[in-house]
Order: sequence, then structure tokens, then C-alpha cells
Amino acid sequence: MKFVKFTLKEGFFKKTVEFSGKTNIVYSKKNSTGKTTLLRAIYYALGYPVPSTKGIQFDQMEFWLKVVNDDKEYNLYRHGPYLSINEDGEQKDYSLPTDFYEIMWTLTGCKNAEVLDNLLGASYLDQEKGWTLLNRGKVIGNISFNIEALVRGLAGKDCSGEIQRLESVKSLLKKYEYMLSFGKYQEEIYDIGEDVGYDTPEEARDLRIATLKVEREPILVELKQIKDILRKNIMFVNYISAFKLAVRSSTGEEIPVTKETLVGFIDNRGFLIARREMLTADLSNVNRKIDLLEKQKNKGNQLFKVQTVIEAFNSAIKKINVDAVATRKIIDQLKKELQNLQKQIRFMTKQNNNVIGELHKCISAYAMELGIGENYVAPNKDYIFTNDLKSLSGTILHKIVFSFKLAYIKQIKEKTGIVLPIVLDSPSGREVEYNTVEAMLKIVQRDYSDHQLIVASIHDYELRDKNIIELKNKLVSEESVI
Repeated sequence: MKFVKFTLKEGFFKKTVEFSGKTNIVYSKKNSTGKTTLLRAIYYALGYPVPSTKGIQFDQMEFWLKVVNDDKEYNLYRHGPYLSINEDGEQKDYSLPTDFYEIMWTLTGCKNAEVLDNLLGASYLDQEKGWTLLNRGKVIGNISFNIEALVRGLAGKDCSGEIQRLESVKSLLKKYEYMLSFGKYQEEIYDIGEDVGYDTPEEARDLRIATLKVEREPILVELKQIKDILRKNIMFVNYISAFKLAVRSSTGEEIPVTKETLVGFIDNRGFLIARREMLTADLSNVNRKIDLLEKQKNKGNQLFKVQTVIEAFNSAIKKINVDAVATRKIIDQLKKELQNLQKQIRFMTKQNNNVIGELHKCISAYAMELGIGENYVAPNKDYIFTNDLKSLSGTILHKIVFSFKLAYIKQIKEKTGIVLPIVLDSPSGREVEYNTVEAMLKIVQRDYSDHQLIVASIHDYELRDKNIIELKNKLVSEESVI
């Protein structure tokens, strides 16, 4: 996969950048010119939930991205959750994040979710976290990388059933731990001898108010969703209509694309409006009941001393029947099941998995070339799963992370055929010398010549066949006015 041309637009400001299929240096003499924003925006245009940089709101901007992969050309357009891909004149429309995997399938040809989940973390090194992310953790925003998932995906090992059960057990465990905390709090209430009343008229009324507020919440949520959908549908139809497009029927008749001619649009809008009115009526009814009870409560407060918030809470807690002994037993059982599942998944991941050995071999070779070798990279192939980063810092960590990334990229290509672009944001700094970074980049040019290399930096590295993209001012500035 290679990025060819990228355009971003914010209001009246528009910027276009063209990339070489080989080496690209996104360069500026100073920081804060938009290098990081440019790189993040590219991946946002691909469909990733990448966070915006300071002063920029990706969800309010428009993006156009031309990508080539296996001699196929894809033209992407993204605006907020809407993304379209045009391939050979055929356009497909998607909605994010729902259709993310389908988008990635189209662009990469790979349908393994565990591989797709880890492509970004394998090939993109963000300036904030990328150069310290070794084998698991956050890549950027809420996008994660996990080496166990990657090696399973590359080796074609299916642990989906076990992983699903693992997540279920984790959820149950959390709930029972909450229950146990309630039980402990109950003991504290009894120990201090607090006198908490039960089933008073005031208490019953407060409970009814609380119940009504709970009933109101899903109504509010659904009502907001429907209003948003109605608004976005109108925006989309107006947007399409502005182009004054037409389609040709089988009889040769040209039919303009409007809200009247879009099949199902009017009916769907009518249904949504009807549902909105029903929910509005339900909301009004619930609010009326709450208001009535609140007025009664306020009148009562003038005559009687009511419970404090904490007293009401304690009263509710005391009424919950929590068997602490039984709850602890369930928690212990769930913890054991959790450990067994984790052990089983690790075993299934590693059993007869040649990807692990290939990764370790590649990592060791690059680490040796960069001058760190066996002092830091253990000879045991399970080293690739290490959690020990405390002993690594500065240049050493930089080099090891780089070695891991190159190994990931190589295995992804060998096992799936996906040739990822290698994107590095601000590799210098963090106690890493210019010469060290340049040596790393020359390794990429030597061993990964069929991969596109994009480097954002304040340094102009001595690399062959480089395309320099210089940012003199901010990425979106007055110079970018349409």
C-alpha cells in the first residue's frame, strides 16, 4: 500500500500533498508547522479513529486520499463518519466505525481481524507514544497494538471462542467485585450503628422518582439519536442534490438524484418522524410524573425533616442482600477461570507458531546491526513477548522498538502480502542522535525498498531518491485558501 496524493479541506482552506512511492521527508525548519497533523490526518482519511491535534478538528474537515495497492488505485473521501472508496469508477459508501473492517478488507485484501487490528501499530510510529511502544499498548488515541493477536492472525490461529469467553469472565468478575464492595460497605454501616429507616412514604416517593429518571434516560438517548439521524440525512441529501447528479434507468430515462427519487428516503424519514413524536410524548409523560412527585417532595420538606443524601443511600444499600461469603467464592472461581483461559490462549498462540521464531530472528539481527545485540535482546524466542521495559531507555529503547517494527512489517508482508507504508513521526530527540536515526532509515531503504517511507522531521536526512515535502507555515493557513 502506498499513499499517492492527499488533500485536506477546512472551510475555505485547502492543502494538497503528493507523495513519492519511495522515500518522503515531511520537513520543516521548526516545530509546530503541522507535520504530525498531516500524518495523523492521512490515517484518519483511511478510516482510523485518530485523534486530532491541538487546534484541529478532523471530524469537521474533508479529506481526499489516493492509495495504490497491487496496481489497484483507490480514491477515498472522508467527512466525519462518512467514507467512500472509488475503485475503477465504482463507488462504495461506508459508515464509520461500523464498516471499518470492510474498508480495510477492500484496501488490503486481508480479512483476518487480528491482523487488521495491528497494522497501524506495526508500521506507524507516532511522536508521542510510537517510539516507546514495543509489543503491546496504545498506538495513538484508543487504537491499540497487541503482539499476541498479531502473531495469531499471521499464523492463522483461531482463538476467538476463548477470547470471547475471556472478555465475558472479565466482565462478570468486575460486577461481582462491585457486589462485594457493597457488602463491605453494608458491614461498615452496621458497625457504626447507623439508624436507617425503611419504607417510609418519603422513601417510597424518592424511589419512584429515581425509577422514573431511570426510565427517562433511554428515551432521551433514542430521541437524540433519531434527531441526529434526521439532521444528518437532510445534510447528506442536500449535499448530494447540490451536485445535480442524475442516473440513467434501463429505459434510458435520466432521473435526477433528489430526496424524492432516493428509494425509501421519504418513507424512512416518515417513520423516524413518527417515532420521534411517540418518544416526545413518552418523555413528556414521564417528566410530568417526575414534576408532580418533586412538588410533593418540596411541600413535604417544609414540614418534615427528610433524610440526607447519604442516609438515603445507606438505606438503599442496607436493603440489598449480598452474601459476602458466596460472592467471594464466585470471585475466586472466576479468577481461576480467567487464569486458565489466559494460559490456554497463550498456549494456543505459541504452539507450532513459526511466526514467533521468525520475528525473534529478525529482531535480533537488526538489534545486532544497531549495536545492542544480546545484551538487551534475549536469545529465547519468547523474548518478543517481554514486559520488561524498565531497563530500557533513550537510544537503546529507540533501537529495540525500531527493530521490532521492522520485524512486524516483514512478517506481515511475507504472511499476507500486504506491503505497508513505513511512517515515522519525529524519530530524532529523546536522547537519540541524528546519526543513529539516519542509520535506521538507511536500513529501511536497503531492506524495505518496495515499501513507501514517510518521515516527518526537522532534519533533512541524507537519503537517496528522497521527495522533500516542506511545510513552511501551518498545515492549514491563509496560504492554503482555495
